[in-house]
Amino acid sequence: MSTTVQKPSGFTQPTSNSTRADGQVAVLVRGQQVTVDCPPWCTHPHTEAYRSLEDVSHHGDAISLAVPTHQGVEQALTARISSWPFTGDPATEKPFIAFDAVGDEVAQLTPEAALAAADQTIAHGYALRALADAISAGA
Repeated sequence: MSTTVQKPSGFTQPTSNSTRADGQVAVLVRGQQVTVDCPPWCTHPHTEAYRSLEDVSHHGDAISLAVPTHQGVEQALTARISSWPFTGDPATEKPFIAFDAVGDEVAQLTPEAALAAADQTIAHGYALRALADAISAGA
């Protein structure tokens, strides 16, 4: 079964606001200026002084779903592209989706796992619509 999901009005695809025309950025590591490759999706300003090269990371803009709670509106299902290219850890040196479903834990998702999470979220949305329809019909 194929499902087409319409993007809500006002939805914009996250984009980079980076001014790194050549794909590189200068960072300060232990007082020394170092030039590192910076991916086009990275919107992180790289303005902090790093203790080591392993601390240099790249992060894109976050997306999230606004959900109503008793305290107002909370952000859930937050995700962004991230990488820690100099850690030597294959799981984090390549870009991954940093996915925070509930506001206190981040999963590192591969593109395949992110697509599966998106499909599950869409299916959950249809189930939520079915619940609303069930009580609307009886009103």
